[in-house]
Amino acid sequence: MSKHHHNRPPQPRDQGTVAAEPRGTMVADSVAQHRQTRTGPREKRLALLKGIEQDRASHVITYVTSSRVRLNAQIAMDVIRLFREILGQMGHIEKLDLVLITRGGNILAPLRLMSLLREYSKNVNVLVPYMAHSAGTLLALGADEIVMGAMGELGPVDPSVANQFNPVLDPQDIQNDSKTIPRARIPISVEDVTSYLDFAKSHAGLDAAGMAQAYSALTGQVHPLALGNILRTHKLIRHLTRTLLLMHMDETNDRERLEAIVQALTEKLYSHEYAITRDEASRLGLKVAKPSDATEGHLWELYRLYEESLGIDRPIDPARELGAERQKYLCFDLAAIEAENAAYFFCSRGLATHKGTTDFEFGLDVQEWERLEMKR
Repeated sequence: MSKHHHNRPPQPRDQGTVAAEPRGTMVADSVAQHRQTRTGPREKRLALLKGIEQDRASHVITYVTSSRVRLNAQIAMDVIRLFREILGQMGHIEKLDLVLITRGGNILAPLRLMSLLREYSKNVNVLVPYMAHSAGTLLALGADEIVMGAMGELGPVDPSVANQFNPVLDPQDIQNDSKTIPRARIPISVEDVTSYLDFAKSHAGLDAAGMAQAYSALTGQVHPLALGNILRTHKLIRHLTRTLLLMHMDETNDRERLEAIVQALTEKLYSHEYAITRDEASRLGLKVAKPSDATEGHLWELYRLYEESLGIDRPIDPARELGAERQKYLCFDLAAIEAENAAYFFCSRGLATHKGTTDFEFGLDVQEWERLEMKR
């Protein structure tokens, strides 16, 4: 049931029309009603964006992804074209602020997106009212300045990788060739593998023969090609971190600070869930700034409004969504990109059916970006 927005080139549907749907009038009414509910929150958020723009003498774009259990979105390549549309309407600007709220996503998307932002502005800043984790942290690393609110937090950029060579959740799943459903693979953290080998050497004190046995035990559980993929990902994440930092740092003069930041974010924080506050981010050597009191207030209120519209971390309540109905066609916005001149919402739509008293099944019909144009 969990879906992320896809990496395919997006073809956002204009919100002004409601396309014919497979379940007829019920679906069309639900979609139209959902789109109508965007208007009020959109107007409130626009007022806050304008307040930030006036306070910081900048142009502001927001990028928000929801991390709700079972219905969520992640940073992905499909937003690049949407940002191009918004930036193309803005033209070249002196100062660009990106308000970012996300738990992460595709680690390759931040470099492409930050490169695009810098095509339209020489001064690019990332504003973090709350969380900008994982790939969100990567994106922030490319900014000239990371403006973190009182609740702002970044995170390590040590990803977990999963491919066809990763172990399955239950070894018995692969013993029945008649199974046609792909079995879930266990994601492997890059740092878990290196920490295992480090533990065997430095804590268990294994000699060369013991280390060979430890490595043999590892490859007995994890396919060697999966380990190779982990090494490639480890090198990739270090390259991406360094490349994004070099967008505003000097490789010669800032070499020591640059390497310290790369090592800290990719290796030394030990847990992918670790929250880096703005004080710690500053101690790590990142270019961190506190917002003015006015911008702090605008950023937090903006987060609260997105929390209401997208859920962010709020669990889905079947009683609230379905009421007494056994089935209902539901629409959920899972991500948003907004500026004064345009807005896009990533919407997931489908038929929800009560499952017991505290849960429901969601039969996904459509997941797509929808465009909402707004005149200045």
